[in-house]
Amino acid sequence: MKTILKLFSLKLVTSILGVFYTVLQVRYFGASRIIEVYFAAQSLVYLVTSIVQSGQLSEVFLPEYHKLNSITKGLGFKGLNVVINRMLIWGTLIILGVFLFADIFINILVPGFSSEDKEQATLIFRILLPYLYFQIVNSFFITVLNAEKKFGRAEILGVTNTIVNILCLLLLYEIFGIWALVISLLLGKIIEFFFYINQLYKIGYKYSFDFKIDEFNHLSFFKTMGSTILYVGSTQIYSIVLTAGMSFLPEGTLAVFRYVQNLAVKVKGLFIQPFITIFFTQYSNLLKKSKSVTSEFKKNIHSILNVNSILIIGTILLGYEILDFIWGGDKFDEENLNLAYIFLLFNTLGIVFSSIGSIYRKMAVSHHKAKKLYSLWVISQLLSALFSYFLIKYFKVNGLYYIIPINALLMGVASYIVYLTTKKPLKFNFFNKKTFVLFLFILVACLLRFFIGKSKISFQEIYTILTLTLATLILCSLPLYLTYKIFRNEKNIN
Repeated sequence: MKTILKLFSLKLVTSILGVFYTVLQVRYFGASRIIEVYFAAQSLVYLVTSIVQSGQLSEVFLPEYHKLNSITKGLGFKGLNVVINRMLIWGTLIILGVFLFADIFINILVPGFSSEDKEQATLIFRILLPYLYFQIVNSFFITVLNAEKKFGRAEILGVTNTIVNILCLLLLYEIFGIWALVISLLLGKIIEFFFYINQLYKIGYKYSFDFKIDEFNHLSFFKTMGSTILYVGSTQIYSIVLTAGMSFLPEGTLAVFRYVQNLAVKVKGLFIQPFITIFFTQYSNLLKKSKSVTSEFKKNIHSILNVNSILIIGTILLGYEILDFIWGGDKFDEENLNLAYIFLLFNTLGIVFSSIGSIYRKMAVSHHKAKKLYSLWVISQLLSALFSYFLIKYFKVNGLYYIIPINALLMGVASYIVYLTTKKPLKFNFFNKKTFVLFLFILVACLLRFFIGKSKISFQEIYTILTLTLATLILCSLPLYLTYKIFRNEKNIN
């Protein structure tokens, strides 16, 4: 419980600072085309990063790291060097290719933008490419730190990074405009790299120019890329179809969508990710020691259901008012607010599916089912791309609402199916009394919102806002108590 609270408190500070950062973004850029150009370039950088597959491979490396250390203490660090050195070569080849053909990729990603906007996006994208190098090593560094139970490092760094982002935007906006965001993104990754290096050296890590060691079958490890390459390709297809579709929607839609999506990521990182991070490491360790994982599994499933119900209730009752408070203004009018509120509701539903799916995904990876997992995810991503195309083509903005939760649901179902193929998979009955009560509370929140309506942040609406706040606190008290009850005794964690 102490570890969870520590991570939560750090995530809370990061999230508050992150929200303030989005406030500055909205205040400076609103839902303008220039911020959409930046988001397009940023999206392409993330797509290129996914080609390298550092995120997926870092997850697969965790059990390999434990295995190497069980042979000889410190051997896991040598395995880390082998993986990083080979990944950097792969990343260099990718960067060279996409740099040369950047204009073609941008044209595919945002066909609805003007020629001038595409040129600007291409330039921003090329400047951001060094991001890839730092992302490769940082993904593996944080996995190893978590494996060594050095929790909270990423969260501490998140606070520092967000402060750097805020300062860059405040100090550089008047001089560089949109380029202040580019500088802050790159600077954040550089700081992250040196921080992780320092933390690893403190626990005995030393970099070496190794490309193989006898105890680590790197060929078998990297064969995972073969099973994930289709997944990576399907993910890119989904992202490209989604972004390309949004480029044809009214100006500002893509910006509002990304603002809300980024906010939802921060919310998930604050309320859900601490549970997932601890669970993955504890579950992997218990498996390695051949101990029972049933208690750990049920504890985290119950906790995630409780926390998600709090998120849903809070979003329904206070989501619009919070968005109005942090984003409302001349550059983000009521039409933008209404759109953002609907996006937020559907993103919150997506968090529910995603968080439950993450539990089954982590368990499947711990049981060395990564290849099956990525194979089935291919179907999920291609179906998501298909849904994105038809929903945006025929329903425009209304169709865009459903894409995030549909994608999260498909990915979660795939993770669950793969986990069921493990030996003696654990079962959980989601249709129980506690879940029914939580659903009933959510239904009450929906009815309250329907009858009370939305309120602008003003003195005249203070009583309505206080009523919504009080209702939120009352309805969230039960799931909050249930979560506290789960972690009340230290023996439940150990």
